[in-house]
Amino acid sequence: MLARTIVWIFLPAIALSQSDDVFHRLQTALSPADSAERVSSAIANRNFQKLGQMLDSLTPRSDTERSEVLALRAALEFLDGKMAAAVSDFQKASSLGALTDSDAFTFAMALINVGGEGQARPLLATLAEKYPQRAIYIYWLGRIDYSQRRYLEAVEKLKRAAELDSESARVWDSLGLALDMQGLNDQALEDFQKAAKLNRELPRPSPWPPHDLGFLLLRMDHPKEAEASLREAVRYDAKLGEAHYHLARALEKQARDTEAIEEYRNAIFTDAASADACYSLAMLYRKLHRDADAISMFAEYKKRKQANPEGITRQ
Repeated sequence: MLARTIVWIFLPAIALSQSDDVFHRLQTALSPADSAERVSSAIANRNFQKLGQMLDSLTPRSDTERSEVLALRAALEFLDGKMAAAVSDFQKASSLGALTDSDAFTFAMALINVGGEGQARPLLATLAEKYPQRAIYIYWLGRIDYSQRRYLEAVEKLKRAAELDSESARVWDSLGLALDMQGLNDQALEDFQKAAKLNRELPRPSPWPPHDLGFLLLRMDHPKEAEASLREAVRYDAKLGEAHYHLARALEKQARDTEAIEEYRNAIFTDAASADACYSLAMLYRKLHRDADAISMFAEYKKRKQANPEGITRQ
């Protein structure tokens, strides 16, 4: 099984946790040069473009002030989903002065988003050493280990994060993934079940914990139980192609071919980069002696494989 890039509960959660600090600093930096009312209005409306324009109008008088303005601009770009721009401005800010702990963490998150995990690691390691009781920094170091296929190191860090924050669905889910990649199915299953339960209690549940639980159950040949978890994942995100695909496989294992065909089609429609569902549906059509449909689906499979030989799916 190929490792899955861990992506769930990323930008929205980090952005929400950072925004209060950033907006307070913006109010402090901008109010002397602009009306407090205009600044407050732009913040309340999350008008990142307007806030950026206000920052551009400032005239910093020292490297320290220039660093702060650049860091604030970078934080705004992060909140606006402009990761490459955020990385660039954080780099400029750090060349002029030391970043705050909050900015260093946001910088690390932006780097991870653009594939700069090697640069993010020392930032997170410094924070983890400074705050050894904060699970978030150890958790992200574990995620970097996982993405770099250092599964033993990932498990060690993620277990520590789970000790520090036992109510975190994403920690248990990530730990389950790292154990799963080592073939430790029973341990992974237990952690995925914890993650799915905690995730279910969140205001905005992620589809990934029930998906990961369902996918493992499917591979352990428990299609009925897998179906329940995968349907939960689809409820949380109807556009998650992987969940539709694995749900189709669980249904096919139960000889519920009509429902499986529908879910294969959902997977094909929602994930235009993936060829797996095309191949599986073609094989099912062949089994059902729907030869014309099988030929058509094999053709779609070949087209997608040629366009995407690495089999990379959208996350």
